[in-house]
Amino acid sequence: MVKPATGPLPGRFLVVLVAMLLGCSPPEPGPDALDDYLQRLGRTLDTTTSEQAAVLAPPRLSDTAVPNLDVPSSKLDILDFLALSDCALQVNLGRRNSSLGRTASPSQVLLLDLEFLALAPACITVLTQQGKTELVHQLLSAQATKAQYLSQRIFNAVLAGPEYARFWKPPPSLENYPGAAGGRVVDALHWFDRAIQMWLAGHHEFQVGQLEKQLYHLRSGDGGALLLAAVVQARGLEQANALVTERLGRGPLCPQASATSTVTTLKTVVTKYFAGKVQAWLATLDQRERLIMPAVLGIETQLAAALPRGYSEWAAERDATLATLRLMPKRHIDALQALSASCPGGLLGGAPQT
Repeated sequence: MVKPATGPLPGRFLVVLVAMLLGCSPPEPGPDALDDYLQRLGRTLDTTTSEQAAVLAPPRLSDTAVPNLDVPSSKLDILDFLALSDCALQVNLGRRNSSLGRTASPSQVLLLDLEFLALAPACITVLTQQGKTELVHQLLSAQATKAQYLSQRIFNAVLAGPEYARFWKPPPSLENYPGAAGGRVVDALHWFDRAIQMWLAGHHEFQVGQLEKQLYHLRSGDGGALLLAAVVQARGLEQANALVTERLGRGPLCPQASATSTVTTLKTVVTKYFAGKVQAWLATLDQRERLIMPAVLGIETQLAAALPRGYSEWAAERDATLATLRLMPKRHIDALQALSASCPGGLLGGAPQT
């Protein structure tokens, strides 16, 4: 139910008001809306602030040491390969020992290991019936090793792969982001989350083309754009807070608790240009993060034991950067409330909230 505000503005800001103000007009690019708000806020408060705000930059996965993890190789040689004539596993070992297999990409190596783990039980049963005890022991050992290091294989193929690095690479500019962001990358992330859960649980079935297809979709993903947007809004709202803080230092906005023309103009600027445009953009970023990050965190949680230190440090920086999408708007609202504390009803006391 919508009702008049009786207290501080909520952090998730004025959804109803945003919808009313936007109407059917095309959305203004978020960075442009933020710059416009900063200029209007500075003029209204008759104040300026240094452009040298804290230096913020998206954490780059490519700048972090994320090497392929070492995985022990099995000790099945050509004689073992020849002895597997009654097993479908022979084809798997043949591909692995070929020239292409020895230079395979991490994703192709993962597929070979998944195929091995899927075919090994039936082969072990056949060889046991044939009394090939020594070969059974070798296959059991190889099976155990591949299962033990499956998380590392998945990490090498997915999180340490070029597609995932491309997914998190910030673009040169945001343009209308996230307006053009597609859904295939979200589907791909959820596919990996579900597939990894199945593989680590012992279900090694797969479709040969699916892994490469989903990796391809990751390449066109927008994780880097989301990080850049988080940095842009954090930097802009930090400057906005500096403007408010500088004006607050000059004394009450409403001397003797009397409203002024500045307050009237400021209400318009904040309501129309912050709530109606900047917050509208931030709401779309928040929605995009909620689509992307649950699957990303699900993948990382499942592979937690295999994640190298460099990756974990980058992920912590990434999460801290994305947290500013919630932290900085709240800080700005708090700053505006502090500035308007001397004014009758506050700066936005009559604004609707949900």
